Amino acid sequence: MFKIDISYYLICFVAAFALYFKLHEKGNPPVRVVAHINPAWADSGWGRFFEAIIFALLGAILGTLITSPNTPAQAVSAGLGWTGLLSSASNAGEEASNG
Repeated sequence: MFKIDISYYLICFVAAFALYFKLHEKGNPPVRVVAHINPAWADSGWGRFFEAIIFALLGAILGTLITSPNTPAQAVSAGLGWTGLLSSASNAGEEASNG
C-alpha cells in the first residue's frame, strides 16, 4: 500500500530541513513545538536544531507517503511543499489570534 523509497525520503528530509532553517533565519520559524515543551530551551541553538530535526522527520514521512515521489525533483518538491504549507498555515493562525 504505502512504500517509502529511502533515497527519496532522504531527499525530502534534506529539502524540508533546509527550508526550515531558511524560514527561521528570517525570524519566524514554520512551527514552534519546543517552546511549548520547554520554554527555556526554545531560543537556544540546540532547541532550534532539535525542532528542525523533528519537523523534517515528520515532513519527510508525510511528504513521501502522500506524494509518493518517483524522481528526485518530486522528492525535493514534497519536502519544500510540506515546509511551506505548514509555515503559511502557522503564520495565518498567529495573525488571526493576534489581530
